[in-house]
Amino acid sequence: MSGVERGPRTSNRAQPPSRRTLTVAAALVVANLAVFALIAEDLLDGGGLISHDEAVSAWFVEHRTDALISAAKVVSTIGSFTSLSILGALLGIWLWRRGWHVALAAAPVVSLVLASLASTASKALFDRERPPVVLHATTVTLAAFPSGHATDAAAFFLAASVTLAIAIVERLSTRVLLVATGLFLAMLVGLSRLVLGVHWLSDVVAGWALGSAVAIAVVVTLWYLSSRPQDEQSAPIP
Repeated sequence: MSGVERGPRTSNRAQPPSRRTLTVAAALVVANLAVFALIAEDLLDGGGLISHDEAVSAWFVEHRTDALISAAKVVSTIGSFTSLSILGALLGIWLWRRGWHVALAAAPVVSLVLASLASTASKALFDRERPPVVLHATTVTLAAFPSGHATDAAAFFLAASVTLAIAIVERLSTRVLLVATGLFLAMLVGLSRLVLGVHWLSDVVAGWALGSAVAIAVVVTLWYLSSRPQDEQSAPIP
C-alpha cells in the first residue's frame, strides 16, 4: 500500500504462526530465561560464567586501542534505549503505512520497552558492582547485572528482524539472513560494553538472553493476535 488512507484502513495480515512455530518459540523463550537464571544463580557463589569475568575483562582492556574505544562508543550510542526507540518508532510507522496491523508494527518498540523494564528491575534486584572504575572508558550509571545495552539491543534487533521477516520477506534463506543480521547487531552492542570496560562478560550474556526471551515472546504473541480474522478479534467474549 502507498500512503495513509483516511477512515477505516485495510490491513495486511500475515499468516498465523503454526503450532510448530509456537512450540519452537516457547522453547527458545524458556531456554533463554534458563540461561539468565543460571547466570543470576552463579552470582551467589562466583561459579560458572562468573568465574571467567575478570580474565575476559582484562583481555578486552589489554587489547583495546583508542580507535576501538571510539568505535565502541559509537556502537553503544546506536544501541542505547533512546536511539533504538527512535529506530523502532520509524520502523513501526513504516510498517503501519504499508498496511500492516498496528500490533505487529509495534512489536519491536514493545519488545524494547518491556526488556528495558525487565533489565532495570533486575539491576535493582541484584545490585551487582561494575568492573573497577579505572577500567571504564565511558560514564555509566545503575548496577551492572544485566547489561542494559545488551538487553535492549537483543530485544530490539531480534524483534525488528523477525517482524520484518514475517511482514516483507518470503524466501526462507532471506529470512534467516535477516534474523542473523539482527543477532549480529545485538552482539556488537554487547561487545562494545566489554571494550569500554563497563560490564562483565556475564552481564552481557545475561542481557542477551533476557532481551532475546522478551523479543521472541512479544513478537510471536503480537504476530498471533494480528493474524486473527477481524471478526474473531472483535467478537464478544461469551
